[in-house]
Amino acid sequence: MPGQEDNMLIKATLQGDSQAYAELLDRHERKVYNFVYYILKHREEAEETVQDTFVNAYRSLKSFRAESRFSTWLLRIAYNNAYTRLRKRKLDMVDVEANGVHQAIPGVNNVGEETDLQDVRTLLAMAMQVLTEDEKSLVTLYYYNEQTVKEICEITGKKLSNVKVILHRSRQKMLQKLNEVGIKEWTI
Repeated sequence: MPGQEDNMLIKATLQGDSQAYAELLDRHERKVYNFVYYILKHREEAEETVQDTFVNAYRSLKSFRAESRFSTWLLRIAYNNAYTRLRKRKLDMVDVEANGVHQAIPGVNNVGEETDLQDVRTLLAMAMQVLTEDEKSLVTLYYYNEQTVKEICEITGKKLSNVKVILHRSRQKMLQKLNEVGIKEWTI
């Protein structure tokens, strides 16, 4: 069972086994990367955020309580790091505009940079463009990372009813966007 394996690797890491932490990293790196990439939409920033996440997780590993899965705890750290970077990006953009220079931050509107261009993924990426950053992160956690609603609450700090409402409204927005481009038969 993955949760038990993670807990054994955490215990080994805390006892000084650096190879155990490397295995934890290998097990969760892709999931964390995909999650932060959907928030940041920029490959280099996502890679840096993943690295920051694993460094922060390593430093805080003693505080991990096995009340939830390690992946849930790790995604909470990733969520915080990604939104910190997003806020910094917005502040940088304000600074750029204040100096009279109006240029886009590289990669902000770059959807699907690393995805293969299969029709379904392209359509989903297009549909997700209508969502706010908060909605995108919840949709990503739920559909791409397969987190439960309860786990999403733990990761984001939102109430259960709030997460359910946001996911429902996000699905409705995405379906409406797909309908606008002529896709009528779609289930999200």
